[in-house]
Amino acid sequence: MNLETGRNLFRGIMILLSVVIAHWVNITLGLGLAVFVGVMTLQSVITDWCPADLILRPLGFKKKLESKT
Repeated sequence: MNLETGRNLFRGIMILLSVVIAHWVNITLGLGLAVFVGVMTLQSVITDWCPADLILRPLGFKKKLESKT
């Protein structure tokens, strides 16, 4: 699995976690986490860097090689 796929997996897990937190713990905390994930997603589109990389790279995820065609 490459880094981009790992980012999507991590993002999906965090969004589902925010729904669980909003439902069973605290709606403000859950929505805050969802907003944070959304802002970090927008930031990663602009800069091509995501805070999840700090977790994913030590786990062995590598950047996808770009084709030269």
